[in-house]
Amino acid sequence: MMANTIAAVIGQDEVRPLLIFVSAVLVAALLGACGSSGSDSGSDQFRDQTKSAILDFGEEGGESELEEGAEVVQGFFAARARADWASTCAQLSRSVLDKIEHLATSATELEDKSCPSFLAAFTRLSAQERKESTIVDAGSLREQGQRAFLIYYGGGEVVYAMPLDREGNGWKIASLSPKQLS
Repeated sequence: MMANTIAAVIGQDEVRPLLIFVSAVLVAALLGACGSSGSDSGSDQFRDQTKSAILDFGEEGGESELEEGAEVVQGFFAARARADWASTCAQLSRSVLDKIEHLATSATELEDKSCPSFLAAFTRLSAQERKESTIVDAGSLREQGQRAFLIYYGGGEVVYAMPLDREGNGWKIASLSPKQLS
């Protein structure tokens, strides 16, 4: 019906090329809308929520590095939420463990100066904190040498960065808590 109306206005011979042109424009517009602009991946996806310099730290890691970092951070928070202090401490980097053990030795009366004992004595999380801390929607792993930051959305779409240290063949948690970026 619409083709007949167009043909009446511009002439029968010009309808087919016009319809092909209009179809091509519509297809191009639809394909452009479906694709990613490239700025919505990696650390760029967080730029409208934060101006943190962490977004430019080192280089963007690949998909496998991002997955590895996300697994480590999720494992740490899950163990902490369960109050599984031995598993929580097993996720920590050597530098963090050294600081905890130094603090336990020099500033507490704890009989057992180990990391699990220290965390059990001094970590208190509400049910809400336990629940929200396990939300890790990883979007970027920024790495430079033996150091990295997993940048992710936590509960309430808040942007966080968790520092990581490479030890051996894997990442370890380099802080007891993430840095809020937004």
